[in-house]
Amino acid sequence: MLAVRTAIHAGCTAEEARQILRDRHLDHHLFYVYVIDDQDRLLGQVSARRLLLSRGDEPITVLMHPCPATVSFHETAGQAFETLASLRQLALPVVDDGGRLLGVVDVTAWAADASDRLEGSRHEFFGRLGAAVEEHRMGGPLRSFVLRMPWLLCNIASGLACAFIADAHADLLEAVIVLAAFIPMVLTVSESIGVQAGELSLQLLRTDATLPAFLRRLRHEAGTAILLGAGCGALVSAASLLFAAPDERRAILLTLLLSVVGAMLTAAAVGSLVPRVLRRVGLNPKFASGPVTLMVVDVASTVIYLGIGTVVFRPLLGQTAVSLATGAAP
Repeated sequence: MLAVRTAIHAGCTAEEARQILRDRHLDHHLFYVYVIDDQDRLLGQVSARRLLLSRGDEPITVLMHPCPATVSFHETAGQAFETLASLRQLALPVVDDGGRLLGVVDVTAWAADASDRLEGSRHEFFGRLGAAVEEHRMGGPLRSFVLRMPWLLCNIASGLACAFIADAHADLLEAVIVLAAFIPMVLTVSESIGVQAGELSLQLLRTDATLPAFLRRLRHEAGTAILLGAGCGALVSAASLLFAAPDERRAILLTLLLSVVGAMLTAAAVGSLVPRVLRRVGLNPKFASGPVTLMVVDVASTVIYLGIGTVVFRPLLGQTAVSLATGAAP
């Protein structure tokens, strides 16, 4: 909120208002002139253009737009900027519970806030990759190697773990080839949910690190993940009908639907928990949460997907084993 230097008493004429503003030697953008009464209550506002072009003898109350949109001083800066954008105003007056004019929020403050957010998002992006921008700039290739290699090891570890899990389910993947084709899709949608939940958890740590706030966020993420999982699972299951054999379609539909919902729900929980756990053990969640979240989500999603596939396709695998044992075509 900025101080208001364009407030004019309701008893002034247009020329008197212009003279008052000239005497104040304003050094900021002039968007609106605010009309107030003896108790500083906001009565209306006049655009700078209308005030400039009006006749000098016109009362300011005739020129003003009564009951302008306002922002309560109880609201956050984010709420004020959201109102400013939705109403397409250049500035919004801030008032107290009695309607008294306290200040103004204008587009210059909004632009500055947006610039800060963009700068912060740039650092957050590199943080998800496990690289600190400032530290990276301070060193050469060896410094970059030291910074990035630990987090790449997370990706290598998760890849090896997923390979071992897939090898343990080799019979399933050999019998139902279409299951292997959908592993990347299951991992992709769960990783997206995990990263999004992690970003929201990081933001919550900066604004409200209390346990009740975290539990509210966790419940919200769980509900969202279930809905998103049901929607994505239905789409992926429908797409699998193009590849699955007729006798496998019902099983692959059930496998993909349950797996996507379970993987996305798990990813939401992991993404929400990892930043808090890393902070508790003394690591910087800004730089470590991204790689760690992806590692855990990949392994968990692979276990869920192939585990559910094993249970659902167990009858089919049994029939295949009997057919191979008797020498008949499966």
